[in-house]
Amino acid sequence: MKNFIKDIRGIIFDCDGVIIDSAADMAEAVNVTLEHFGLKRIDEQTAVSFVGNGAKKLIERSLACSLETKSSLEPERIDAVLRWYVSYYAEHALERTVLYPGFAYLIERLMIKGIKMAVVSNKPQNITHDILSYFDIDEYFDAIIGPEQLKNMKPDPEGLQQALEAMNKSVGNLKHISKDETLMVGDSAVDVQAGHNFGCRTCAVTKGLGDKEKLLAEKADIIVGYAGELISFF
Repeated sequence: MKNFIKDIRGIIFDCDGVIIDSAADMAEAVNVTLEHFGLKRIDEQTAVSFVGNGAKKLIERSLACSLETKSSLEPERIDAVLRWYVSYYAEHALERTVLYPGFAYLIERLMIKGIKMAVVSNKPQNITHDILSYFDIDEYFDAIIGPEQLKNMKPDPEGLQQALEAMNKSVGNLKHISKDETLMVGDSAVDVQAGHNFGCRTCAVTKGLGDKEKLLAEKADIIVGYAGELISFF
């Protein structure tokens, strides 16, 4: 067991690849969007590999792949496709999406132990909130933060700072949670980078959606398959 675990009082989770397996729904939304604009579909695994840096990057990469071009695309075209994708995905985000094994049990036990929790995702905040609400777990988190609330997305630590501030508002008369007492849990390199940039502890989830090789290269403090496996540390 890692020695610092006993000191953890706040945990920040990424969403896709950590809390939910949303690969199938996101890939299908990407492909329906491409078809709507008269473009060819791309491989599901390829579409999933584009996830992790926000919806705009997902669409930029998917368009480039479908068009088989490395040239820059017109911003107006990207924005139009992005708007259609976000609207479609918001309506179809829960067709095949599921919670990862053990996650609901994990956060229930963490709550009982008094550990505060928040979500920081590069996914649109309203969609993240709706999904967590659908699975009846939104109330476990002191904050659900998306890119709309930030100037800079992960790996910038701005979202983690907001999450820590929200968690500290709920600690009552207890001593505020410090960065050293905070754990960032993510499945992609940008999640662990955000944790390093923020100065908190980090956990890499290897069975999520992110590139495993890039994730492990960031040398997180803890490595697990699924986030639910964190229960063994607490």
